[in-house]
Amino acid sequence: MTTTAPSPGTTAAPAQQGRGSRLTRWQKRAFLLAFSVCFSLVVLGAAEGVLRLAGYGGYPPTFDKVGTLPDGSTLVMTSHAGPGSYFFANRSRAGSLEPDAFISPKPAGVFRVFLVGESAAKGSPYMPPLTGACLLEQLLGEAWPDRGVEVINLGTTAVASYPVLGMMTEALEYEPDLVIVYAGNNEYYGAYGVSSLHSAGRSARMIRLIRWTRGLAIAQLLDEKLRREPGAGDRTLMEAMVGQAAIGPDDPARASAARTLGVFIGDMVDRCRARGVPVVVCTPPCNERGLAPLGGPVVGGEDADRAAAIREQLVWAAGAVESDAEAAASAMAGLLEEHPSLATAHHVLGRAFAQMGMDDRARTAFRAAVDLDPMPWRPPSGSVEAIRRAAEGGGATLCDLQGAFREASPGGTVGWELMDDHVHPSIAGQELLARTLVRTIAGMGGGLSIPADRLDALPDAGATLERAGWNRYDHLAAANAMVTLGEIGFFRASNPGFFERFDGVCRELISREPPEVVAQITAWLDPATHRGGHRPIAGMVGRAMYELGRYEEADRLFDVARRAATPYGSWELQYSYFMLVARQTHAGELGEADLRLADEAIARGEFLCSLGPTESGGGERYLGELLQMCGRLEESIPYLGRARARLSGVDRVLADAALVRAYARLGDAAHAEPIIREGLQAGGAFVENYRQMAREMGIPTGG
Repeated sequence: MTTTAPSPGTTAAPAQQGRGSRLTRWQKRAFLLAFSVCFSLVVLGAAEGVLRLAGYGGYPPTFDKVGTLPDGSTLVMTSHAGPGSYFFANRSRAGSLEPDAFISPKPAGVFRVFLVGESAAKGSPYMPPLTGACLLEQLLGEAWPDRGVEVINLGTTAVASYPVLGMMTEALEYEPDLVIVYAGNNEYYGAYGVSSLHSAGRSARMIRLIRWTRGLAIAQLLDEKLRREPGAGDRTLMEAMVGQAAIGPDDPARASAARTLGVFIGDMVDRCRARGVPVVVCTPPCNERGLAPLGGPVVGGEDADRAAAIREQLVWAAGAVESDAEAAASAMAGLLEEHPSLATAHHVLGRAFAQMGMDDRARTAFRAAVDLDPMPWRPPSGSVEAIRRAAEGGGATLCDLQGAFREASPGGTVGWELMDDHVHPSIAGQELLARTLVRTIAGMGGGLSIPADRLDALPDAGATLERAGWNRYDHLAAANAMVTLGEIGFFRASNPGFFERFDGVCRELISREPPEVVAQITAWLDPATHRGGHRPIAGMVGRAMYELGRYEEADRLFDVARRAATPYGSWELQYSYFMLVARQTHAGELGEADLRLADEAIARGEFLCSLGPTESGGGERYLGELLQMCGRLEESIPYLGRARARLSGVDRVLADAALVRAYARLGDAAHAEPIIREGLQAGGAFVENYRQMAREMGIPTGG
């Protein structure tokens, strides 16, 4: 039987069919995979859309458009919610910015500055009138008498440079004439700092991705349902922000912190330039001489006995600096040969060199101590250099605050003269900060130039602080904030004299005061006093001064409290009223400038009350009192009537007295009598007050 061999085409057919069959299976798999991905994306997109409608997703803004003013412009206020959104890791301890207000669109003739940064830019631990931002506004106002100067402070506690970039970007929508960037202190442990995000946030790209991801509605829902943040208890914000306990000299976090800081500062400069807004970038100063490394001595590669001996040697040398600086220096030099990265040894060595008058060597040692600090709350030189490069590379104006602080410090190293703690300037530092910025701005030319004669005519530091309202009670408040800081475990361990330093300041200041003032200070120190917000100490002490008949001091303190209070708030009205009462009591009458100030306060109060009733009734009460002060009796009555419905205790009695007084002056006893009868019927501790009102109105009480 003869078999015919298949032709090439015949033998190939089954093979081709098999290959076609396998290709079809892969196509099916690819199709199913693509379909699954697309279907999942559609489902996720739909879920995202639904959750967005339910209020999830995105972030709250840094600025709230509060309402429309009588002239048709919009009042804009800073909001804590925007900065708070960056604190997903420590939400219960989110940093804050001071409330501020401005008008949009920007009024003609106004020069608007936004200062962005961290708590050092915010001016902590001082109230707004005494911060570098307000002192800058004051000095620029004197240098440019033909302009209205606004410095809006966006400094926010415990944020790194990425949140600063976000807030600054929002601020560019509100017509700034100048942006000042003062950042770089929180690149490790601040919100979106490289150590707060741990290994996930070691690049600018990853930091942006984390922020974008957490803005998704789905992510926020899951976070709400699944996240269990441990209670912060009594921890301070500084403690809550700490990620790694120690960062070694070769830890990649150090390079990451400098790199991301440079990227985000560069982004700030680029975004300002794209809008045609001049930008000043500051180098951040820190306490080099006065503060030992916060991380304490970290001795690696040693057994327990040797590590303990090294710590004892450090303690001995630190104590011997003043009595035997040469021996202390010799001991530390020997220790550093063995452990060249021991930050605490560098700091003690710097102290010894300074004691011997060897300033150049002291500077080198102090700066090494900052750079090697295992807990870098102070900006290392790598971070400062990254700021310089970003500013100069982007064409920004550099304000060398670090250099200015060093130049003004003994031996060229910054210490307690200009710093209250590790990075927050003292009151003298706040003034130097403002003055250095003024001189930097003056050198920018164009519309920012300041004639040399005006610069020379600016008041000196003492006069500037006097005009700002510097007083011993705000000094006490700042020192008390340092006492709280000094109580933190790692702070007290690394700098045992810090707590005693400021506790002594507090005790000495309190010892000078009469019992009436001490009672107000004690009340201010009680956290229960501030449940509705942190009252300015100046306002509380001002009331004691008024009761003591020290009206000029009361006037000055109420003025500071008025400027420290939230704009367009009931406390601002209250302290404005108290200030004018003290001024009127002392002088016998109010001058034209005082009446203008009262009119401005009334306009703010009317706007506040137009937004709805104030929670406590205080806004309506003090608006009514201010209207009466200006002789607008009939206008005061509706506000006082609304206030009394929300007030209680002595505040209710005082509102009733103001109402009765208005009716009496208008000759309307019929409306006054029910108020008096109601008070008499209620009885209690204030019945005699209502009897006195009845006597003044000629209303019989039968008692």
